[in-house]
Amino acid sequence: MKKRNHQSLQCEIYDWLASMDCAQIKKKCGIISFCNEAYEALAVFHEDSLMELSIEDRKTGEIPFYLHFEAREPKTAREHIQAFFDFFKDQHPEKEHLNAEAAKISQPMKLLVSCTSGLTSSYFAYTMKNALKKTGIDITIDAVSYAEIEHVQSQYDYILLAPQIAYKLPEYREKYGNRVMTVDSRDFASYDVNRVINRLTRLGSASVA
Repeated sequence: MKKRNHQSLQCEIYDWLASMDCAQIKKKCGIISFCNEAYEALAVFHEDSLMELSIEDRKTGEIPFYLHFEAREPKTAREHIQAFFDFFKDQHPEKEHLNAEAAKISQPMKLLVSCTSGLTSSYFAYTMKNALKKTGIDITIDAVSYAEIEHVQSQYDYILLAPQIAYKLPEYREKYGNRVMTVDSRDFASYDVNRVINRLTRLGSASVA
C-alpha cells in the first residue's frame, strides 16, 4: 500500500509539472525540461518513486544544481521542487560567503551528515571540509548512511539530514533532540556549504551565550 501511495504521489507531481506553460515533455517518457536564457532544467522520473532534479548551465555545461530523492510524502517533495525552481529562476545566484571570523570564535563542533546511502552526504561533507581547510576552524565533519546514525550519533553535536531523508526529521528529533536538523534542499543541491556552516556557527554561538 505504501509503495502504491508513493507512486501515486510521483504521478501527481509529474502531472503538475507537465501542466506548466514552460514545460517541455521529452520524447523519452518520464523527462520534463524547463529552459530559460541561463539554464536547462530537467525533472526525471524513475521507477520506485525516484526523482532527479538537475539544472545545467547552457553556456558552460556545468551542473550547478543536482538533487535526487524518493517522492515519499507531499511536503518534502514540494520543498525540493520549490528549491529547484527558485534556483532556476534566480539565474546564476551567488553562494554565501563563509563567515570565518565568527566560525573561529564559535565553540568547536562535530558534525554528522547523513543521506540514504552515505554517498552524496560524503561528498557534501568533503566539500564542507575543503571550504574550512585554509581557515584553521576546528570543525569535525563525517558522513554516514541513515542506517548508521544510531550507532554513532552520540559522538556529534549536530546531525544534518540530507534532503533525501528529510522526511525522517520528526523521528530523529524524537530520538536525539533538536541537534538533528535538515540541510536546506537548495543548499545541498547547489553545494552552498558556506551557508550551512554559517547557520551552524550562529547556533553554536547562541548555545555558548
